[in-house]
Amino acid sequence: MEPERAGGRRDLAVAARVAVETMRLIQLASCLLALTSFSERGMAASNLRPAPVGAPGNAPREYTRFEEPELTMGFMRLAFGSDMQRLGGGEDRLHRFDHRVRFHISNTGRVDRSEMYKRVLDDFVLRVPRIDASVVDASTPPDVIVRLVDSKDFMRTLVAALGNSTAQTFILQTHPRCTTRSRTDEKGLILRADIFIVVDQGNDTFLDCAYHETLHAFGLMNHADDVPWTTLNQNRSVGYLSVYDRAMLQMLYDPRLQAGMTRSEVQVLLPAVIRELR
Repeated sequence: MEPERAGGRRDLAVAARVAVETMRLIQLASCLLALTSFSERGMAASNLRPAPVGAPGNAPREYTRFEEPELTMGFMRLAFGSDMQRLGGGEDRLHRFDHRVRFHISNTGRVDRSEMYKRVLDDFVLRVPRIDASVVDASTPPDVIVRLVDSKDFMRTLVAALGNSTAQTFILQTHPRCTTRSRTDEKGLILRADIFIVVDQGNDTFLDCAYHETLHAFGLMNHADDVPWTTLNQNRSVGYLSVYDRAMLQMLYDPRLQAGMTRSEVQVLLPAVIRELR
């Protein structure tokens, strides 16, 4: 009887390996189908150019021209929903600020990257005409607090700012090097955003986190790993403000789009909004 049990175990092992290989083939087929679907939708991003001066050395090149379906797809993916980024009103609505956004930078890390973050924020203000933001000191109530910390203090800083339960959830479901938590009201207005970024993992990591999390803070709260042009694709490390993400913010802060709008309300307005980007 013992040999029969051993043979049974071998059969189960073989079956398990076959199941794993089958799943891999299914996943590969799914990826190929997704790429085919992507192509058939007429995606035609063009005008590829090198990453801008000052970007990390390994930063990807960027496309600078996009068709309406590409911009619409990205906006609907990034501006609605969130990956545990937001606490407050219903997710399926637009979220944004309705006034000049005041940023306060708090550095407790061994490397002070406050000036580097200021340059990142200046990049948003200079390159996205509809973004109005400034850095304020501790005497002015902020809309966004940017906490720059060492890796060893990341979790402790999250707990102190958000409470243990919320911090544990964030650490499990967001990037351990940086994250953003936003609070919104029932109308979709952002009341407060808290950005947390580690400072002791090098310039490239810091820049990637700084641009990524600032996009979240302004209201692009979701990720889109199927959109290949955005910094908010978690499979990419970018480290600069891309043309595509600038377009996303220009669309989000277009005066025709208001905080609290639903997907259907936004979709009606997007064609006109996108036409004026060109």
